[in-house]
Amino acid sequence: MNQNLPDRGKPFISEQTHGDYFFLELTGRRDGPLGVALGGREYCPRDYLVQRQSYPWVTLEYVAAGEGEMRVGDGPLETLRPGTVYAYDPERPLWLRTTGEPMTKYFVALSGSSARGAVTQPVDVWCRGRSFAGHAEIQEVFDLLIREGRENLPNAGAVCLNLLQRLQLKLQQAQQKTGSAHDQSRQRFLTAKAAIDADPTGYPSLDRLVEETGLNRPLLYSLFRRFQGVSPYQYIMRQKMHLAAQDLLGTSDFVQDVAQRMGFSDPLHFSRVFRKVHGISPAKLRRTVRD
Repeated sequence: MNQNLPDRGKPFISEQTHGDYFFLELTGRRDGPLGVALGGREYCPRDYLVQRQSYPWVTLEYVAAGEGEMRVGDGPLETLRPGTVYAYDPERPLWLRTTGEPMTKYFVALSGSSARGAVTQPVDVWCRGRSFAGHAEIQEVFDLLIREGRENLPNAGAVCLNLLQRLQLKLQQAQQKTGSAHDQSRQRFLTAKAAIDADPTGYPSLDRLVEETGLNRPLLYSLFRRFQGVSPYQYIMRQKMHLAAQDLLGTSDFVQDVAQRMGFSDPLHFSRVFRKVHGISPAKLRRTVRD
């Protein structure tokens, strides 16, 4: 999770949340060709509240988990739930909050004179919320957008525009679907995966995941084996070790301190799991990168 935002991106991100963001074009231009300005994934707590009069870009948002409410300008109060997609006008006030479980939502901000057209065709979500059943593939495209945007390569803008077009088509497909058994199973998997991704350290065992998702252990194992190729416990460990690697490279903390933050009371056990995931010990990772 990228909580240390570049200074240039801070004015456009709510301080109430943490998340994963990318920044491509922050000039806020209104004319010229369509462009992707910024985007990301946000984890919004129970007391999350947005009240703002304007925003530089046409913005498309998608709720992956949790519950909330939203109103654009003088429009109706919209209920937000998993699968809701909406876009808002940069010139109209926005009111948005969580109402139940913390929300996980994705967003992409668009620049250029064609920005409004991108959220009205082929599916119109302009200043309104629309719910899509079986929305697993929508989330996949947003995840790809974040990954490509954060690579920050010279052609990142073009790649993200291509993914935006793919997102438009996926919204059109999702609108037409009645919801197959395969897609429902994948959505259950993605809901569980998103919960782990939001806070891997919060899962010392599978008990909390079972409670939060309402899925029993055999079903969780079946879904993760089917769609991720590993068990849910292995996925949790992988995500913890990715966070640990970021901590080891981004701080000077002792290995045992990083281990404790990941939920390991035994640093040796932590080092064995770390080596199994990354193929290198925590100490050697630091030496290799710093040398």
